[in-house]
Amino acid sequence: MMKKTPLYLTGMLLMLTGISGYSQQHKELSLSRLWELTADQYPSLTEKQAKIGESEYRKKELRNAAIPTVQLQLQNSLGTFEGTSGAFFPVPGVFNVSGTGGTGQQEAGSTTMNSFGSVLMDWKISQFGKQQKQIEAAGYEVQEAQSNYDASKLSLRAKTTRRYLELLYTSSGRDWADKNAVRVKEILDLSVSLAEAGLKPGADTALAAAAYLQAQAQQEDWNGKYQAGQVNIKELAPTLVGEQVVPLKQYMGKVFTLESPDSVAATHPFLQALDKQLMVQQLQKEVIGKKQLPSISLLAGYSARGTGINSDGTVQNNYASGFNNGAQNYLVGVGLSWNLTGLYTGSVEKKRAQKQIDAAQSRYQLQKLQMNTSLQSVSSRIQAQIKQVAKTGSAVHKTTDAYELYLSRYEAGLINLTDLLQIQSLLQQVEKSNIEVHQELWTQLNTKAELSGDYSFLFNQLK
Repeated sequence: MMKKTPLYLTGMLLMLTGISGYSQQHKELSLSRLWELTADQYPSLTEKQAKIGESEYRKKELRNAAIPTVQLQLQNSLGTFEGTSGAFFPVPGVFNVSGTGGTGQQEAGSTTMNSFGSVLMDWKISQFGKQQKQIEAAGYEVQEAQSNYDASKLSLRAKTTRRYLELLYTSSGRDWADKNAVRVKEILDLSVSLAEAGLKPGADTALAAAAYLQAQAQQEDWNGKYQAGQVNIKELAPTLVGEQVVPLKQYMGKVFTLESPDSVAATHPFLQALDKQLMVQQLQKEVIGKKQLPSISLLAGYSARGTGINSDGTVQNNYASGFNNGAQNYLVGVGLSWNLTGLYTGSVEKKRAQKQIDAAQSRYQLQKLQMNTSLQSVSSRIQAQIKQVAKTGSAVHKTTDAYELYLSRYEAGLINLTDLLQIQSLLQQVEKSNIEVHQELWTQLNTKAELSGDYSFLFNQLK
């Protein structure tokens, strides 16, 4: 169920004007532009893309396991020929000797040349569903890798938006510091002119000068914060050149409509990654059960051998003799292989796999519970901040009017400089508070977008 809540962002969202010293020759850096750059370049996403490719190749490897296994073996050797051997198909590591015994024409230990070649085929025609389950599990591993990629992309989008909002905040802070310095400079100039006219004491000039120096120090502080924010943006988009951020601006009384989901959708990437992980664990348990069943194979082979031992018992030991007296054999049949020990050990593996399934289910439920709780919490906080935004905006207007009134009264000699500086300091604090509550509101909107998996609102507002 979706509830629509009007969001009244009254007042200027961060500040009234662009950053000090912003040049028209620079393009404004939009959030969508920053998203585009990070999606193309950031290593965490390229890593997840590689994981997807790896999972797809693993699935292909399992499909290739259905292809018959064909082995070719060729050898040419020099060895003794004591004893006899029949026709067989050797595998790597088997010591092959061809020869006859009992002729009396050559003593044991004599040597001759031997040659052998064979081609073997082993085709597992039935694994009782084991391979199919492995392929199915590999398919879910591909989906899990894709979900992990989507989750990383969403997390990166939240991180990018957070950095962008921080830069907006420091950009607005610079403008706030500039405006404050201009106001204090106006007070300083006024105090100097009044002191020169003999209407105010000279101490007012020193006090106003101290306030102006403090305002300039704040300017330097915010300039440093802004430069640091640009460095943080560079981490996300190293190739970013010639684009700057200006403070976020909105008009008075603009109405936004937000969709407030009651719960996190099951299609959320964070939940989907855990869901696919659970499916993989469940299929792995089924694979373990299938491993307890036998495998049936179709076997076929052909071999050719030669030896330097002639049928009359005479022996030749030159190299070419190893290809004489040839014999060819073939073998076809059906084989069954069954790991009977696996009937016992497989039950233990299945129990372990079930515990992994239980753990995966718990992770999914915990993630869902935490996300739903956080979504409801941030939605409630946003509602409270909407009211706070409206009140701080009204406070800025009232304090600004009061400051202008006090400035006129000081100029007319009705109040002293201390009173004027106090109201100026109050205006400064209210303006800064206005920036901070708007920044906090947008930060919460970013958190809500990450929890809901929907960045359409921020995309439309910050594009």
